[in-house]
Amino acid sequence: MTMAEALVRVYEEGGRPEDRPAAAALAGLRRAEAPLTWIHAGTHEQVLQALDAFGLSDVAVDSLREGPERPRVEEYADHVYVSFFAVDRPGTQCGEMVDAAWEVAGGGTPREEQPAGTSPGSVTSPLEDGLPALEDIRAFLGPRWLITVGDILERDYLAIQERIQRQVFSRGRGASFMLFFAMEWAVETLYPVMDELDDRVDALEDMVVLADRQVGMQGLFSLKRDLVELRRRVAPLRDALQKMDALELSLVDRESEVYFRDLHDDVLRLIELLDTYRDVLSSALDLYLTSVSNRLGEIMKRLTVVATVFMPLTFLTGFFGMNFAALPFHSPALLAGVIAVMLATPMAMLAYFRRKDWW
Repeated sequence: MTMAEALVRVYEEGGRPEDRPAAAALAGLRRAEAPLTWIHAGTHEQVLQALDAFGLSDVAVDSLREGPERPRVEEYADHVYVSFFAVDRPGTQCGEMVDAAWEVAGGGTPREEQPAGTSPGSVTSPLEDGLPALEDIRAFLGPRWLITVGDILERDYLAIQERIQRQVFSRGRGASFMLFFAMEWAVETLYPVMDELDDRVDALEDMVVLADRQVGMQGLFSLKRDLVELRRRVAPLRDALQKMDALELSLVDRESEVYFRDLHDDVLRLIELLDTYRDVLSSALDLYLTSVSNRLGEIMKRLTVVATVFMPLTFLTGFFGMNFAALPFHSPALLAGVIAVMLATPMAMLAYFRRKDWW
């Protein structure tokens, strides 16, 4: 049986999304009368070969094979390459549905049956209780087309499709608006993560402030690593959007510049929130360490008082316990006096320490 060609999801202006062979779908973009088109594909090797044959930058296509990378924007002769990411959530991926259709056509093993870790687009956080997985999305922007590569949930694909239909096709806008709505969706996937981080920071703050709660240092440092890791991923996205909203790219419509600027502001707010969470967490960590040090000092002070109280008692018992026959240990009056001194000395010392607020 001849192996079928890998399929991609094609959505054209005035039409409905449908799965087509990758090479044929890409070749249709070269037609002079081709409508405004969005093509979405998974990271299958045949798709990458079709992208390479289509004439896209070999550097950008090779980066798909190499795996995750920092968000960036590169402009080439007839297209713009954009790399960004979205939060991966459990569900059926749009790319997996295309692969399933490709398998039915005789193409071979779908993505869900491949060994774990074979998809170059997936990034799993190494933290046990940390961030969710982040999915790399790569986009190629042309004069009348947009090509995205990566795994997108089917419900998210439908949401992006609805925005493109309502905001782009029905209003006669250009291809750069399709890229904007795809990136806007990606940024929106970060909002639930920020809410979760906010809840974790508030919970740890409450545990530090309340005297009757114990805080695990592992939880504090785990949350701090999460904040640093997420900021490391989000910060390059700010630089990429800044390049797109500054009219530095010829294929980005002037009308869409204000939209990318608004999205750039959203990313800036996310970074500022991450910085705020990190400062709050650092303050909470300092407060917790200070409270631990204060409790340790209080304990040491009480132990010092106890040891000081017993020092004269130790001297008296040691002195009168020496085995010398000349000392009048046989005297009842002397025994009573020693006992009275042994009782009065610690009581006087405790009263003095209490007056000095040392106890």
